[in-house]
Amino acid sequence: MGARIIDVIEDSIGAEVGIEPGDTLLSINGLPVMDILDYQFYSQDDQLILEIEKPNGELWSIDIEKDYDEELGLLFEGVVFDRIRVCRNLCVFCFIDQLPPAMRKTLYVKDDDYRYSFMFGNFVTLTNLTEDDWSKLERMRLSPLYVSVHTTSGELRQQMMGNPQAAHIKEHLKRLQKAGIEVHTQIVLCPGLNDGQELVNTVNDLANLYPSVQSVGIVPVGLTGYREKLPQLRLVAPEEARQLIDQVNQWQNSFRAQFGIGFVYLADEFYVKAGIPVPPDEYYDDYSQIENGIGLIRLFMDDWQEIKRDLPNQIDPVQVFLITGESARSVMQTVAEDFNQIKGLCVEVITVPNQYFGGGVTVTGLLTGTDIINYLQDNYRGKKVVIPEVLLQEGSTMLLDNITLEEIASRTGVVIRTTDGSARSLVEAVLY
Repeated sequence: MGARIIDVIEDSIGAEVGIEPGDTLLSINGLPVMDILDYQFYSQDDQLILEIEKPNGELWSIDIEKDYDEELGLLFEGVVFDRIRVCRNLCVFCFIDQLPPAMRKTLYVKDDDYRYSFMFGNFVTLTNLTEDDWSKLERMRLSPLYVSVHTTSGELRQQMMGNPQAAHIKEHLKRLQKAGIEVHTQIVLCPGLNDGQELVNTVNDLANLYPSVQSVGIVPVGLTGYREKLPQLRLVAPEEARQLIDQVNQWQNSFRAQFGIGFVYLADEFYVKAGIPVPPDEYYDDYSQIENGIGLIRLFMDDWQEIKRDLPNQIDPVQVFLITGESARSVMQTVAEDFNQIKGLCVEVITVPNQYFGGGVTVTGLLTGTDIINYLQDNYRGKKVVIPEVLLQEGSTMLLDNITLEEIASRTGVVIRTTDGSARSLVEAVLY
């Protein structure tokens, strides 16, 4: 298959030896190049033999002498050149299995690729690794990795994930430890399955692997209205969230004494569910679980406290509406109250219920164009509406249900501004 080259940096080694856009890199020193990691790892040597396939099918063998670590100057299409590793599990809580129909096709792809874990922080289960994969992990020391553990009980993990390979999680984590690979772990908490004593056992087992296991992120199971023929699960109740917060606070006190870090961190949704303010900055240490939604509210609120000091006292009269999901309503309401201290500015929060997904989905990032259009209708025509970019496909204006910002503006008559989720971007979207 090889790696298709889309560009060659001018005056680079690759350009000097005649490599051109449209060529395909097949191997380096006889080793196949399956992803960008192979390319970066193999191309470090000072003596290289590149096998290149030209667009007409002609094969070139190119000998290169260079300084160690000197770049070849080749740019590729994508980062994985073979097929992405897909999930082989049948998890009882799988969110993709409960997606509504007619959304973007890519949303239904179950990625479980250890290379994406290393490069982008995606959580993987380690259940589909071949021995060659393990060898590559260990040889390249791909660290850190992000691993979905859920439970360290082999029997329960196999049951929850519907895959016999899931039972070997302790062996897999110990193998990563032996290879010197650090791991950030995730637990999707399903009430009645992996909570209670099972959760205590899992956290203790993971703590025994510190410092190889660097952190444990606990997130609540997400349930939509599309769970027909799927196992029965339920959401975490407010009282359960409060009890879990108390438990994690105790764990953090203990682990800070042992490790110097909190080690276990709760997703923001638990605090929203419990009606308890999110913890202070020091709770999150280095925010290693930020991609899991753990600490996002705290980061935003701390930034907001800094930025709001520089807000103007008065502006020309304007009314602005902030789109948000139900889980972020209280945070955005606080922000709106601060904005409204500015004379001439009126900011209101529009909390859009997620009817497209249904179930218990309340996060802002899963709002769809359909939900926004149905809520706004013709009631905000000519008004300025701020929509967070987390709703959008990266690099486009399209939401999850293939509706674009342009279509929302056309059908509702609103004037749309977007924000990247930072406090500074929100100020710019509201005031300018």
